[in-house]
Amino acid sequence: MTNENTGSQPERPIRPNKRRPAGRYPYLFRLLHWVLAATLVLLVASGLSLHASARPDWSLFSGRLPPFFWPGQVHLVHLPAAILFSASLVAASWFYFRRKGRRRPTHLVLLGGGLLMILSAPLLLNPVGPGLLYSAARGMHAIVGLVVLPLAFLWHLLRGLGRHRRVLVPAFHPWKQPSFRQLAAFVPLVLVVACLVLCGLPVSPPWRDLVVRRINPAEPDRVDMTTLPWHEAPSLGIELANGIGFDRGRTEVSLRAFHDGRELFVLAEWFDPREDRQYQPWEKTPDGWRHLVTIANDESVYYEDKFGLVFPTAPDWQFERFGCATYCHVGGGRPYGYKSSEQIVDVWHWKSTRTDPVDQVDDKYWWKADFSAKPPGRYGDPKEDGGYKKNASADGVHPAFLPDGPTAVKQGIILRDQAAAYTLEAAAQIAPGTIIPGIVASAAVGDRGDLSCRSQHEAGRWRLYIRRKLNTGSQYDVAFVPGGKHPFSCAAFDHSSKRHAYGFSVYRLVLEP
Repeated sequence: MTNENTGSQPERPIRPNKRRPAGRYPYLFRLLHWVLAATLVLLVASGLSLHASARPDWSLFSGRLPPFFWPGQVHLVHLPAAILFSASLVAASWFYFRRKGRRRPTHLVLLGGGLLMILSAPLLLNPVGPGLLYSAARGMHAIVGLVVLPLAFLWHLLRGLGRHRRVLVPAFHPWKQPSFRQLAAFVPLVLVVACLVLCGLPVSPPWRDLVVRRINPAEPDRVDMTTLPWHEAPSLGIELANGIGFDRGRTEVSLRAFHDGRELFVLAEWFDPREDRQYQPWEKTPDGWRHLVTIANDESVYYEDKFGLVFPTAPDWQFERFGCATYCHVGGGRPYGYKSSEQIVDVWHWKSTRTDPVDQVDDKYWWKADFSAKPPGRYGDPKEDGGYKKNASADGVHPAFLPDGPTAVKQGIILRDQAAAYTLEAAAQIAPGTIIPGIVASAAVGDRGDLSCRSQHEAGRWRLYIRRKLNTGSQYDVAFVPGGKHPFSCAAFDHSSKRHAYGFSVYRLVLEP
């Protein structure tokens, strides 16, 4: 419609400016926007590194960290960032759904995706239930955290920098008109989340204690670990996940323990459907030999079952809060990274082929990484004699040793005192299809032989008995004290070199006085 006097178009009414004035949002809501953005960036960056170093059937990078990903102790960044992100998201959701107004799809995706991350995280930290549940939680956590949330956040950020860039900082200024009352109400929420994530800060929960009952001492040579009254010892259940094999990478470990004031006795039981006692053996062929290896330095087919217990030799607050993640470093040019610690960590590494046939657990330790050694950060306690070594010739085309009789082979190894040096004449007498062990072993003598063991595999379950002096006098071993409390973690391997089932929780060995 035109103006009758001038014939020009009428002036349009001036619409009120609908841009939100600065300071309209509550102080904590404004501050949390910046905290959520920063922690989400940290979570995505560290989460990509954790995914890259995951097991092969899950990782898009086969366990090797790309050079442009975040290396090192990314666990120690991911978990604190997750704590702050979770608390901030809960508080921000409370503010968001209290206010009136239109709910933008991007906001709902960011809030809903963040809540899915929070709901799935406890199953990853403390796996329970069937293996399918863990796999579903892990898949959802990765897809939402590494795809959905970053895309939604990027769209939200670009939209804000484009259409609303003039009011973005004034409306969400993090320090304007601070409310210490709101901030004080937020701090307890952060502490509650931290308690749930970090193994029960500030104290270790009693349900993670392995109480070591004291029994009457007996003559050391007359103690039979298998006949101890294990049914009288309190049991500690430990859920492990994300390992190759098992039931979708999941298994449960049950631990019981005794001590007699001189020695410690431990019984470990865990589900493993198949008994694996081989270590990259050799197969005789009509034309020569075939070394049964699928992936060098990362074997998960022709390999042994293993079990590990880890004890810091000195108080370590990081281990007590983050567990084994404290000593895990991704990258370093190695699949799944490497171990490194500023202090010595006592490691009991049972190996069903390399050490169990001689009734020992490999006594090792973690310390500062030396990249000139293989593997870096992992070392064996000193020994005077014995131990195990690979059964391979210098050129790697045939075994270095052959069994000299029918009793020379035991549970996947050739006993060292019955190993005969390889000769063409002896090899010619071996029929095609014969399997020759890939390990020659004997009992370790000295510090490395401090741990003795017995094992059984029945009905899809390992039973492992371990004994050791409370105090070996070695600088590489933890010294157990009656009445003392010693934090520890454990892991289990199902025919895998490196990709073991693990948990982030920390447990305590509590010795009765």
